[in-house]
Amino acid sequence: MRAHIVSIGSELILGHLTDTNATFLAQELVGLGVELLHVTQVGDDLPRLTAALRAAGREADLVVCTGGVGPTDDDLTREAIAALVGQEPVVDPTLREGIRAYFAGRGLTMPEKNAKQAWLIPAAEALPNPVGTAPGWFVRHDGTMLVAMPGVPREMRRMWREQAVPRIVPSLPPRAIQNAVIKTLGIGESAVAEILADLIERGEPVIATYAKDDGVQVHVTASAETEAEAATLVEAGRTDVRDRLRGFVYAEGDTSLATALASLLRERGETLGIVEVGSGGRFGGLMLGEPAAADAVAGAFASAPNGGTDDPRERADDARGCFDSSLGLGCVVTVSPADLGLHEGTVGVAVTGTRSVEESFKIRAAFPEVQRRAALHAADVLRRALAMEA
Repeated sequence: MRAHIVSIGSELILGHLTDTNATFLAQELVGLGVELLHVTQVGDDLPRLTAALRAAGREADLVVCTGGVGPTDDDLTREAIAALVGQEPVVDPTLREGIRAYFAGRGLTMPEKNAKQAWLIPAAEALPNPVGTAPGWFVRHDGTMLVAMPGVPREMRRMWREQAVPRIVPSLPPRAIQNAVIKTLGIGESAVAEILADLIERGEPVIATYAKDDGVQVHVTASAETEAEAATLVEAGRTDVRDRLRGFVYAEGDTSLATALASLLRERGETLGIVEVGSGGRFGGLMLGEPAAADAVAGAFASAPNGGTDDPRERADDARGCFDSSLGLGCVVTVSPADLGLHEGTVGVAVTGTRSVEESFKIRAAFPEVQRRAALHAADVLRRALAMEA
């Protein structure tokens, strides 16, 4: 099966929003064994949108649309699909009452404009949206399946997995797809790719590297006739990757960096206090933003750069004293403006208490990137400190 993603909305064309929906859907389609041909962005223009859908349907067996299903005059996805199949949309009373109930459940009265979201054509099957006001559409036309979903990511993702995928899967060829995600820290993507070069070139299972905000991820994907065969291929690839990257792997699957670190702290019977200078509190925010870390992180404090000679070890001791924790982590960013709008200098990280380690990292990047990398350096130093014997 071949697919085409159509992302709809002038806010995308004008650069006001980043199209994260297309990235999510591309990953989902790979997991289903569907070949993605194109991703197209189209503004709120009915003739252009209709033409884009018609062109997508000529090549693809599945056209997935996000956006343009709101209640306003410039939300044109329904109109475009209706024009494509040659049918007139009408208000479906059941859908309208569902939207009214959604508003009533929040103590509000449905604006009459929202009745547009209850439109339906004979060729369309409504896709329920329990977390929003816009139902989706599932349409079969000239041998092509069209899926129209909201552009709001939390609404789209739930609708895709709960409503769209079950309608698409029966049309897929009998093929099993298995996937594993290995997350690493303290190593760059090019280094990971070099270490795994022969595995990547082998091609089955498919191994790919991705630089993410929480480190470098390695995805292992296998396709086979049965689930068991695909699982065997993925497990072999996963084992090879872990063996090659031993010492850098911190988690697998959906486990976040903060969750992994919190689990290590609990396993070692440690609590953590954090003091950051010049990093924007990025590491503390990372840890305290994860509910699973609440019992392992005693607290965090951040301050702006002061131009002084802050010592990461002293800041780590301050953290232990301030938060009465068994471990303190100090992170000090000392940078100054360089050319091309960049900053350069060092990131110092120290852990003190029941474990003791201190490291310094040279850095040159735009300031927001300096802060992001500082948080990753802090996470990696803590991870390795926790791996040491106390």
